Amino acid sequence: MRRPWIVLVGLLLLCPVVAGACESASRQRCKQLIGQLISYRSEAIEYAFGSVFDVLPDNVEVKFVASSDPQYAKFSGRVAYDQAERVMVVPRRFLDAQTPNPLRWAAAYWPYYRNPQYQTAFPLIAAIDSALWGAVLQENAHEQGLSWPHAECSSVDVSKRLPCEMLIAGIGILLTENRDAIFNTNRIDRIWPDDFTSFQQRSWRTEREYVDVQRFGGVLLLRPLFSEFGIPNALAYVAQTPFRIEEGNMRLSALRYQERAREVLQGRPVILASGEGHGYENPPPADRNRHFVSFGPRDGA
Repeated sequence: MRRPWIVLVGLLLLCPVVAGACESASRQRCKQLIGQLISYRSEAIEYAFGSVFDVLPDNVEVKFVASSDPQYAKFSGRVAYDQAERVMVVPRRFLDAQTPNPLRWAAAYWPYYRNPQYQTAFPLIAAIDSALWGAVLQENAHEQGLSWPHAECSSVDVSKRLPCEMLIAGIGILLTENRDAIFNTNRIDRIWPDDFTSFQQRSWRTEREYVDVQRFGGVLLLRPLFSEFGIPNALAYVAQTPFRIEEGNMRLSALRYQERAREVLQGRPVILASGEGHGYENPPPADRNRHFVSFGPRDGA
């Protein structure tokens, strides 16, 4: 059974007009505008990538928090999804953030990431997208009794921390960079080092090598899964399956991770998005429904 949705209607303008901080005398109205922006971005994500939000609760509330609120500190002042309370946490300082005008411009996913000027003008959109993707990953991980990011990401052991960071970096790049990351896949020995112990010793001396494995190794690990099985299925698998180094060999471990993912995901239908492909330019059609984000009593004044 489908979850509650609301319909958003409107045509996409070619480019937004920058709007400054909320000019309404009512702070509640400013909160509603940000809630609408969250709704537009969740619609944009589903139209571009498929039904990724089915794993979320029926209604996700938006909770605005002051800097004194424990949830503000918990998420280091970021827009974030709190899986324990199942609320979208938005620091109140974002009430003064710039938003696009018209707001419905945000109903298209890729135009924002294609133009650095938009990203500079509207950093709130990137913050919202990150929180929405985080919600999907957290709920999928929770189904298997895991957390997202996986516990290994906080390990002091590089052999545990780096594979975990590769998943995060790979997801971030593939979901926000419209063009394929450019790197020399023929140098697989540098991206997925066969001798991880030797790499670990070198990485203490050069941060560049560590970052290359973290970023490009993550992209190389996840890109085939995203392409073959669609974003919703691939994200669910990644959230529920930590990546670990086996036999001290990252290349071997990465190939095994992909093969195990294929064994699990091959029986699942690929969820196609209405705006399939990264070339999505137009807004969803007028009859397109989107995930409902509500304001609940837990939200302060």
